[in-house]
Amino acid sequence: MTTKPAKSAPSAPAPATAATPAPAPARQKAAAPEAAVKGKAPVAKVQLKKREFLDRASERSGVKKTEAKAAVEATLSLLAEALAAGQEVVLPPLGRLKVTRVKEAKKGQILMLRLQADTGEKPGKDPLAEAAE
Repeated sequence: MTTKPAKSAPSAPAPATAATPAPAPARQKAAAPEAAVKGKAPVAKVQLKKREFLDRASERSGVKKTEAKAAVEATLSLLAEALAAGQEVVLPPLGRLKVTRVKEAKKGQILMLRLQADTGEKPGKDPLAEAAE
């Protein structure tokens, strides 16, 4: 006659030590802007609000905040009007903005945009090419 071994009480999980690896973090939906890989769009984790944008524009341009506010608001208004009209907007330091889809919503329109960022490099030119002798 054989006897079954007695069931042991479930043991508590071992406490984590420095030698045991930490559990893997939850998978993120998008990479941080610093970790952007060519071909994948970086996604900002923090929004740049209008007030901060105005402060930065004022500081960078060296004009008073009230003057910067008028210029920035006029620029944003023109940009919104052009995009709502379906125009492609080309702004060299930023790139090329193009409306890809328009969806009607209760509060107005939702514009899906494509931004082709300007890298500053001209295609076909090798920046490291040596000059001909």
